[in-house]
Amino acid sequence: MSVLMTIENITDKVNNQKKKKSLSTKMFTIILLFSLVLSVAAILFGFNLYSTAVYNQYAGIANNISRTSAIVITEQDALHYWKDVYNIYRITPEEVHQTKGSQTYRLLYSPVIDRNLVNMQIMLSKIAKENKLMKIGLTIFDKESRRLINVYSSDRSEPVGNWYPAASRRSSNIIIHRQAETQWDTDLPYMLVRDDNGYYCTSWTRVAEDEDTIVMVMTDVDMYMVDDDAKAFLVQFVLLLATLTLGVFLIISRRLKKKVVQPIEDMNQAAKNYIADKADGLPDSYHFQKLEIHTNDEIESLADTFADMEKQISEYLNNLTRAATEKERIRSELNLAAQIQRSSLPSVFPPYPDIREFDIYASVDPAKEVGGDFYDFFLIDDDHLAMVVADVSGKGIPAALFMMACKIVINDLATLGITDPAEILYKVNNRIVKNNTLDMFVTVWLGILQISTGKILAANGGHEYPCLMRAGKKFEMIKDRHGLVLGGMENVNYYTYEIQMNPGDVLFTYSDGVPESTNTSNQLFGNDRMLNSLNNDTAASVRQLTLNVKKDIDAFVQEAPQFDDITMLALRYNGGDNMNEMTVEAIIDNIPAVTAFVDEKLEALNCPMRAETQIDVAIDELFSNIAKYAYHPDTGPATVRVEVENDPLAVVITFIDNGIPYDPLSHNDPDTTLSAEARSIGGLGIYLVKKTMDDITYEYKNGQNILRIKKEI
Repeated sequence: MSVLMTIENITDKVNNQKKKKSLSTKMFTIILLFSLVLSVAAILFGFNLYSTAVYNQYAGIANNISRTSAIVITEQDALHYWKDVYNIYRITPEEVHQTKGSQTYRLLYSPVIDRNLVNMQIMLSKIAKENKLMKIGLTIFDKESRRLINVYSSDRSEPVGNWYPAASRRSSNIIIHRQAETQWDTDLPYMLVRDDNGYYCTSWTRVAEDEDTIVMVMTDVDMYMVDDDAKAFLVQFVLLLATLTLGVFLIISRRLKKKVVQPIEDMNQAAKNYIADKADGLPDSYHFQKLEIHTNDEIESLADTFADMEKQISEYLNNLTRAATEKERIRSELNLAAQIQRSSLPSVFPPYPDIREFDIYASVDPAKEVGGDFYDFFLIDDDHLAMVVADVSGKGIPAALFMMACKIVINDLATLGITDPAEILYKVNNRIVKNNTLDMFVTVWLGILQISTGKILAANGGHEYPCLMRAGKKFEMIKDRHGLVLGGMENVNYYTYEIQMNPGDVLFTYSDGVPESTNTSNQLFGNDRMLNSLNNDTAASVRQLTLNVKKDIDAFVQEAPQFDDITMLALRYNGGDNMNEMTVEAIIDNIPAVTAFVDEKLEALNCPMRAETQIDVAIDELFSNIAKYAYHPDTGPATVRVEVENDPLAVVITFIDNGIPYDPLSHNDPDTTLSAEARSIGGLGIYLVKKTMDDITYEYKNGQNILRIKKEI
């Protein structure tokens, strides 16, 4: 049953799981993302390399053209123009320089322009056109004004002598930008410039220099054309890389699908099929062993491990099923054994409805299905009741069997007519020892009550001390003499002792499971708590007494498990036909009960009415004195004992109390010759008792007041 419930729970968890992404989806997503990231990184890196290479290439071309043009200009004897232009520039006032571009300003440099200069412009225009340059020309850098002055260039629209600040040719590179005002003093071969004229690469070659000027052949290459080439490359590169990435992605995905994902999915499906088969109660099915996984790696090893695990789990579940079946069978047998054990103990209360002399109740709460504790009580004959409380060592079936054997032997010996408990325990012990191969033992308290007199003969074989409550008093332990446990060794002597039960007395016996009940803090319930529980309601019925103790034990131990059997037996003695003594609380209200008790004995003796009346008056007087003065202002027990003497026939009544010492016979008799007004108060009752009784004596012995009256009948 438990195995099937476990499989069903696993199946429910599998079926109730939220829809999850498959392993293949996750793996393909990871591969795709990785490929995309790698592709983007490759694109950026490749594009950067390509762009840098192209930029360097074009910058190198511009620099080479500027060098070549410088050679051509020198060979054409066109270099001298710079001095003419610079001389005009130098002598021209600044306010005139600010009119650059005007016709007047252009006319200032017209003397410099000749046929040779125009031819140089035409030649530079051809060079620029053939090399797809923005511009190429001869330029002067004025160190003082930090200006670039055009001598001639391929752009014939730019007038000779036109100038512009060197700072306007700023590089997009931040380092060069910071050096923009001084970069023309350096030997930089080229730089990238982005200004109002566009985005271009400027390169230069120095052809002359003095303390005031630097003469350079400057070449400008349009970089937008380079950007177009880079963009075209980027598109082609992206397409190529995308194609390669897709191909690699498909190859890797297919490989992973075959070598990783599919084997794992097969193992997952095999696990589901295995769980489903077990939930349906199907016989052994080996799904993992049917898998064909040959990856030659850890996945194949994992599949082999699962196959072995599947076999072991199947064997384990089969064993567990058999064990569960066997456990259920054992539980059924234990329940049956528990029923048999309970049925062997008296369980109907009151057990003897027609017997009024006593009330008895017993209970046992085993720690397991069956236990080793037991109680028993049975009538040996019409006047003797045997009571047994025992505790077998150990728990479970062995203890239960041993308990049954002990119970039967005790019952057999007691019903054979043996009335001495010590002798019974002696013989029971010898029988047990002979066949005790398991070295088990049992503690036993055995008592035999004489119903008519209230006398109990008892013997203790290593058992707990019994508790006794005298009528009107509290429960106290009887520290009886212990003998050895039964089953320990042969020929062990046990000791019989006597307990005189009076009407209203209660005897309580129990097993060690009561005081040794343990709570979660490992504290014992103990004898003190047991006595307190008994004394909380001494007037309760014997059944309620045991229930009160069990209730207090449960409240004490709380959630702690029960480790030992708990057995209790309680007997209340109500009095028998031959009972000659009774103990009651010393109160005025109990005088009728005491009188009735004595009158019952007198009537059995055919006592004359006159003598019975005199005795009743004496009882009223003497018991009243005990009730009023013996325990004042408290109260306590008082015992009245009736004894019969022959030759002549007489009744002896003894009054016993534990109160303060008081001898009522020590006072002088009152003078009856005086009038009532003249006599002192008190003493007349005792005087009447003396006059009506044949004998009266008093003694104080062992802490007790003992007063005896005798009346011949």
